[in-house]
Amino acid sequence: MTDWYHRRFGNRLLSELCLLLTACCLSSCSSQEAGPTLVPVSGMVRVNGEPLPKVGISFRPDAEQGNTAPYQPGGAADDTGKYELIAAAKNGAPPGWYKVVVFPYTPPPGSGAPKVKLPDFDKKYSDPATTELRIEVKADAPPGAYDLELK
Repeated sequence: MTDWYHRRFGNRLLSELCLLLTACCLSSCSSQEAGPTLVPVSGMVRVNGEPLPKVGISFRPDAEQGNTAPYQPGGAADDTGKYELIAAAKNGAPPGWYKVVVFPYTPPPGSGAPKVKLPDFDKKYSDPATTELRIEVKADAPPGAYDLELK
């Protein structure tokens, strides 16, 4: 009887331990897959002091400043020039230095969306190799830290 008792409850204990270990492994895996730490990034895009609506914004990690993040946070300015960045399908951007690229928004072919006449701005801002806009994304940035002024 003792042998039967040990087999029955020993196997049960082993099964419960396996379930507990599996649950621990799954919870640690899911926390690692949560993605990067992101900082909320939003601001205004202006050209010569006037809001620049309907443009795309892309923050490109600046490797020269030590940012090797695998993400290129991006967003689009609304009708008032306000934008908000998204990275890894979440709001924000990983901390670090970025080159900022601003480009005209073009609606997808066949979408029926009207083309928008944009104010003129220097096309150097549309190329990561020539843009002069650099921004450091960091926690607790003051208001207006991510505003963009083009010429």
